[in-house]
Amino acid sequence: MKTITIATAFGAVVCALTTFTSPALAADPARATKSIAPAMPAPAPAGEAATAPAPSHEREPELAPNSIYAEGLGAGIAYSINYERMIVDDFAVRVGFGYLSVGASSTSSDGTVSASASFLSVPIIASYTGVRSGKHALELGAGTTLIFASGTASGFGVNSSGSGMAPIGDLLIGYRIHPVNHAGFNFRVGAMALVGKGLSFSSGDPEAIGVLPWLYLSLGASF
Repeated sequence: MKTITIATAFGAVVCALTTFTSPALAADPARATKSIAPAMPAPAPAGEAATAPAPSHEREPELAPNSIYAEGLGAGIAYSINYERMIVDDFAVRVGFGYLSVGASSTSSDGTVSASASFLSVPIIASYTGVRSGKHALELGAGTTLIFASGTASGFGVNSSGSGMAPIGDLLIGYRIHPVNHAGFNFRVGAMALVGKGLSFSSGDPEAIGVLPWLYLSLGASF
C-alpha cells in the first residue's frame, strides 16, 4: 500500500510539470530550440547581394621606350650608332653619330701627292610606328643629317685644308621588329631618300638639290 502511494505521488508531480511547461513552449517555440539550434549568419539585405569583382583588363601593349642600335648605310651615310626614345604614344625621336675617314696618296717622278678627308654625321630622325601588329610595325620617318667634313691635301710643295658643315634631308619607310611590354631584340630594314645639294647619281652640279635613293639596316636592343 505504501509503494502504491509513492508511485501515485511521483506521477502527479510529473503531470503537474508537464502541464506547466507546455503552454510556455507553445507560446515561445524559439526558446525551445535556442539551446540546440546552431548559430546562422544573418542573410544579406535584399538588393545587396554580393557580386564578384570585375575581371582586370589586360595591359595595353606598349613598345619598349628606349632603343640602342647600329645602322648600316641609312641616315649616317656609311653607318651610325643611335639612341632612340619613344616620346608620345607611337612617335620616336632618335639621335646618332657616324664617323668616316679616308685618305689616298700617289707617288711619281715629280713627287708625292696625298689627300685625306674625314666626315662626322649626326642623324636626327623622328619616326611613327603606329601602324603595327604586336611587335611588327611599319616605320615612317623624316629628319635631317648634319654632315661635318674636313679635308687636307698636299703635293708639289703646296698644302691646303678646309672644313664645313652641310645638312641633308632624310625620308624613310621600312619595317621594324620592336619588343612590346618588355626588353628584347630590335630590327629595322627599309629604304630612304637623302635630299640635299649635289646628291644625285647623274647630276654633276654640286649646287643643285638632288635626291639620292638609299637603304638602311639596323640591329640593336630595346628596353
